[in-house]
Amino acid sequence: MLKKAILFLFLFTQIAFSGLGQYIKWQEDKSINYLRLHLVTHEISRYQPQTGWVAVDTLSSVNVNFEDILPGSEGIHEFQIGKSAKYYLTIHCTGQMYELDKSNWTLKRLDQTFFRGANCLSSIFMRGDDVYSFGGYGFWRSNNILTKFDFIAKEWMSIAAEGDIPASIFDGISGYSAKKDRYYLLSTVHMNDTEKKTAFNRDYGIYEYDFFNQKFTRLGEIKLDIVRNFLDSKDTKPYVFNGRYFIISDKPNKDFAYDTMFFIDVEDDFKVYQWKNPHRIYLNAQRGDDPETYMHVSGDSLVWSNNLVKASVEEPGFTLVSVQALIREAEYIGTLDEVPWYERFAAFGAVLFAILAVGLIFEIYRRFKRNKLKKSIRFLLGANERLFLDFLILNYEQGFVNGHQIIAFFGKHKSTPESQRQFRAKLIENFSKTLGLIFVDEEILDIQLDERDQRMFTYRLQPEIYKKLKSL
Repeated sequence: MLKKAILFLFLFTQIAFSGLGQYIKWQEDKSINYLRLHLVTHEISRYQPQTGWVAVDTLSSVNVNFEDILPGSEGIHEFQIGKSAKYYLTIHCTGQMYELDKSNWTLKRLDQTFFRGANCLSSIFMRGDDVYSFGGYGFWRSNNILTKFDFIAKEWMSIAAEGDIPASIFDGISGYSAKKDRYYLLSTVHMNDTEKKTAFNRDYGIYEYDFFNQKFTRLGEIKLDIVRNFLDSKDTKPYVFNGRYFIISDKPNKDFAYDTMFFIDVEDDFKVYQWKNPHRIYLNAQRGDDPETYMHVSGDSLVWSNNLVKASVEEPGFTLVSVQALIREAEYIGTLDEVPWYERFAAFGAVLFAILAVGLIFEIYRRFKRNKLKKSIRFLLGANERLFLDFLILNYEQGFVNGHQIIAFFGKHKSTPESQRQFRAKLIENFSKTLGLIFVDEEILDIQLDERDQRMFTYRLQPEIYKKLKSL
């Protein structure tokens, strides 16, 4: 009895478990519809917003072990092969690559990958005929590994890159633009559980990858307040990319009582627009086990379920609107790398402070030199030489002074002509020699013949000497 009870419990558990969670779901390429594959019964179903889930067929397989497929609805991507009915199907965390033929609903495994868990939630996209997987998380750390699937070797091959390679490609906003043939990465998180101090490190960089040169370029940094605050405050960051716009749902927005969206234009200098939802539409943009009901992109349109707010059963249970229509309703709020006003003010203040500091230092130095010069002159010049200097500075604008004016200034006009000549000659000589010690290799006085008395000279400070002495 005990053995039968244990067997019954085991079978019941297996049946319950398989009925509840043994499936994968993904959005069909270039479509608003979703597919669901039950991993036990192999039933394939299609979700259309108008009808919900409808069984399509039972899947046949080639070289597929369904137990190897990781159940879930996250990180599963479908890419159409040319214009055929065949599609590539990738399963995140596993490296598995399948070919799904929708003409006869056959699933065929293409890869020979034997590991899993190294690149969960990596950024997977198709470029031309190639399938790429960038970054991801696994083994308790994020990574920045670049890989491309090799259809001959049936394995993912690593790509060596140059330039400003981000430390991590994970938990950011990323996507491939076919028109510009560039891969863009906006903000990313570097995580390593082994390193306590750097367990969670967000890089706000704006990166671009050039496939031709295999080079990363850091174009700037996210500084726009409203976007940066969103990245800091939200645990989940639901977004979609239509090849030109990163479309981010802000739920809930602290400034509004209803849902809003950001549009980031990668083709126009990363201009950012905010759609403030003037119609008060319920976006239903969160991610979870039912991605078919959440906001997703199809071509140039957005699609999302609004079953929760239908006024009647006759209302459609979904919303489909073009991105351009939403852009026309949105408000331009700046470029992604636009610094907030207080940082611009801080930068201006720093420049102004630097200019004032340089000016102050220059003024202090100028006054120091002037005071030093003034002290040197007072120390070296005698009393008569100092008076003579004041006399020359005072009369500089009036022109040259002659010998008679000098004698009169010093009160020597009653002395004999010889005494006057000796006094004048000694005064001029001492004055010139003393200032010559301070202003080395410079002429101190401009001495000219007196036009009215050819026996005498006239005197005036040299212009450069006057400029240096007039402010003392």
